[in-house]
Amino acid sequence: MNDCRPLFRDEEDVYVFRDHLESLRQHGSNLLVTGEVSQRVTNRASRTLFGDDMHDRKRVLALTDAGINTANEHFPAGVSYDDASVWLIDRGNRRRAMPQAAAGVSETLPPLDGHNGLHELREEIVTAVGYYDDAAEGVAPAELRLCVDSLNYLVDEHDLLALKRFLRSIGAVTKGVRGMAHYHLPVPDDADMVAELSSLFDARIELRQRDGDCPDHRWHIPSLDMTTAWVDL
Repeated sequence: MNDCRPLFRDEEDVYVFRDHLESLRQHGSNLLVTGEVSQRVTNRASRTLFGDDMHDRKRVLALTDAGINTANEHFPAGVSYDDASVWLIDRGNRRRAMPQAAAGVSETLPPLDGHNGLHELREEIVTAVGYYDDAAEGVAPAELRLCVDSLNYLVDEHDLLALKRFLRSIGAVTKGVRGMAHYHLPVPDDADMVAELSSLFDARIELRQRDGDCPDHRWHIPSLDMTTAWVDL
């Protein structure tokens, strides 16, 4: 957040919010990113949430409906999907990219043959997270970053109960290594599907795009009954 507008009217709320964000970084988090915005804005949000290239990060990107040609737009400058620190799953184009050192691990994964469902996607995400955790002999808090872009495809293709089981499972795996995951659901924040899924996440980040303005965002943290002001993305 780089806007000069105050996040809250009450200064005490600022400290509560910042302490909560630090807790999410230290203990792991799952964030739902909402807002009916363009893919460009979605990618911009991912670049921020994936973390800058000044720190050692392990990034897992699961594309369900976007293509590998836009994969690098999710990452900060200096990071590419063919880096050893990146594991890419591109379901739409039936491709994956992973570290060469993970070749032996990947042999157990199902082929990306167009018949992959939630179980197969979960299996590969778990494999990727486990690979990085094992290679580092335990990743540091917030070192592992996961992005699923987007949930729209999964909502359309699978029933709600199955999707919730998938999200609970992936969320638990992410928190198990104190990682930070974000999941894009590019619909209005007041949409019914957001209400259905919100309880599975630690917070929501709502994106907004207005004509002629830079995109901005705000946080919703139900456990604290807090919503921040809109600030630049």
